[in-house]
Amino acid sequence: MAENTAVAEKKEAESRELVAKDFTEGMVVKIKQKEKFGLTFPKDYNYTNEFMSAMLILQDTVDMNKKPVLQSCTRASIENALVEMVTNGLSMQKKQCYPVAYGGKLQCQKSVYGNTCIARRFGLKDINAAVIYKGDVFKYHKEDAKTIIDCHEQSFENIDNDKIVGAYAVAVMDDGEKISEVMTIAQIKQAWKQGYGYKENGDGAHQKFADQMAMKTVKNRLLKYINNSHSGNENEDYEEISHDEMLEQDVAYDIEQNANTVDFDESDIIDTTATEVTEEQEEDSALPPFMQE
Repeated sequence: MAENTAVAEKKEAESRELVAKDFTEGMVVKIKQKEKFGLTFPKDYNYTNEFMSAMLILQDTVDMNKKPVLQSCTRASIENALVEMVTNGLSMQKKQCYPVAYGGKLQCQKSVYGNTCIARRFGLKDINAAVIYKGDVFKYHKEDAKTIIDCHEQSFENIDNDKIVGAYAVAVMDDGEKISEVMTIAQIKQAWKQGYGYKENGDGAHQKFADQMAMKTVKNRLLKYINNSHSGNENEDYEEISHDEMLEQDVAYDIEQNANTVDFDESDIIDTTATEVTEEQEEDSALPPFMQE
């Protein structure tokens, strides 16, 4: 029994690798065409390997309804998400971006690590963040609409995750310019609500590691500003997709897909006993829907 299970698992792994390989080859052809028109990548970035790694990750990824994204999402959206990943020079395997599925479409969402990688290409030298606790002395001012941090004095006794009042981040660019961002705890929590993990009265990472999560949030906002302002895409929306928006889009998509369904009719039943399945069809059935002919 154990031997049969091992053989089955080996065959499944080989099938998954074959699917990833076939899909990757098709994506590589498309990217090579874009390279002819001037598309460039960071030094030592191997988009073929990144396509393969991402595809293997997608095979284990499900949407909000627990459906495999390779079945619930359109082929076009899957391709677009992966193209966005490689054009940004990011790696799904290194957690620089991650797949988000909703409304029958797959999107590539950048993580704070991914935004940091992109910002370094625009001259980011260093970025740090700190939490502001109740009782701290924190002063800043605005100069030409830019945030300038004046001072932050903190006593050891003030450090308490239940008394966080805000957080700030400071980025230093290669030319010496400093760029800062300040967020209140209310703004930080509003950002947390956009994702899956946060619950106001929960007991998750946002409560257990509130200081670390707050610093991560303010750093990510500052990184997005740097990337937008330096890439020439000032109007591009890099905000994370909210859980409510994803749910709303999923519902709308389900309604659209099922709008023209008809009642079950026994006369539509196919006599499967008279159907001969060829070896080619059997192999094809193991592929995701968008890979089948």
